[in-house]
Amino acid sequence: MAKRYLIIDGYNFLHAAGMFPRRVDGITLENARKRLARFLEARLSPGERDRTTIVFDVRRNRSEVPPREFVSRMTILNAVEHADADSLIEQLIQEHAVPKQVLVVSSDHRLHRAARSRQARAIDSEQFHEQMQQRLPRHRPQQHTRSRYTPLDQPTLPESTTTSSEEVAHWERRIRELFEEE
Repeated sequence: MAKRYLIIDGYNFLHAAGMFPRRVDGITLENARKRLARFLEARLSPGERDRTTIVFDVRRNRSEVPPREFVSRMTILNAVEHADADSLIEQLIQEHAVPKQVLVVSSDHRLHRAARSRQARAIDSEQFHEQMQQRLPRHRPQQHTRSRYTPLDQPTLPESTTTSSEEVAHWERRIRELFEEE
């Protein structure tokens, strides 16, 4: 199966996922970016993360922001030399060697058109967030030996699930931690 490359419109995804801070400043934006990286790290396989690029707008202090960073095996591109993240994403789509293997994650239909023009796929951020929420976090103990990662094109859900008290406690702690970061 062909490997899928993800290009994610960072702030667009944060808005769609409800992770964008109510009060915006440098610290809250940085925390939101870290939360996005943790969210994806927990749900994408190492190989998927190697092929994931998250693109963020940079409005201020462009000279102080690195154009490229690596977090949890994912590439973070800051649009310091572009008008906005969308322009950089369009360039990435145009320059990709195998655009048919690219999935662009954004609710911006300008980017959907750019993806289609190169035969890449596009998905709204809300829909991608829902797909990622359906995946089990990778640090959760597995009860079987099958791969714990579901390919992006093939999300599968069981007919019903049971939640242990330990799992409920884990998620309650994790949610509290996320709220404490804001």
